This record gives sequence, C-alpha cells and structure tokens, in this order.
Amino acid sequence: MQLEVTATKTSKPSWRTIANLYRDGLRQVFGCGDDELDADLIKALERDVHKAADAPGGWSPHSILEIYCEGGIPNASDIESFEWEGKVHFYYASERWDKVDQYVNQTLRLMGYLHQVYYEPYNGAVVSVDWN
Repeated sequence: MQLEVTATKTSKPSWRTIANLYRDGLRQVFGCGDDELDADLIKALERDVHKAADAPGGWSPHSILEIYCEGGIPNASDIESFEWEGKVHFYYASERWDKVDQYVNQTLRLMGYLHQVYYEPYNGAVVSVDWN
C-alpha cells in the first residue's frame, strides 16, 4: 500500500538518517523482537553499517552506505534451501531486503523527504545502499 504524502523537504536526508532507518528496518524484518534472542543482530547492526565514503572496506565509496553481512546481518544474495513435508523449499534473503527498502522509503516519505533509496548486493559479504 502506497501512502500519499506530500514531500516537504527538498534536500536529501543525511547518511546517518538512512543508516538509522536501515538499522531499524533490518531489525524489524530479520529480528524476532526479543533483545536477548536478537543480540547478535543488534551487535552487527551497530558494528557493520557504515557511511560508504568512510567504510573500512571501501567497496562502494560513492554509495550512501556499506553494510557488511558476515557477522549477523543476512546478505541480500543469500539463498537457502530446506526440506519440509517432503518438498524442497527455497528462502531468498532478497525478498526480505525488499521489505527493508519498503520500510525505509515509506518512513522517508512520512518524514517529508522526496528522495528514495535502494539496496544492492555488492558481493557475497557487502550490501551497498544508494539513491534511487
């Protein structure tokens, strides 16, 4: 469902605003809501979300963010298979990352921003975030 919200801010949100929204969205989508059970994810969100220009890896310095997915944050390119009721099923982390993008962009609209963002898997361990 798309909300009809008039943009009131013509400037782009800060990288920190985008980082905080991705942290919130990733926790909502990939967490279970229990601080104790989500402890590894919470630590990873604090440690592994970086301003791209200053990120230690320097993989995508012209993006907004680099998110490292080796220590608790699922990578958007992850695909897992499992068997249930005699059938093989597949789990695509990208489908959940799409929900994170929807959360971030909807929240930006509610905050009055015109600009939108998107995630893109950079490699098997890094997700970059850029302007749409």
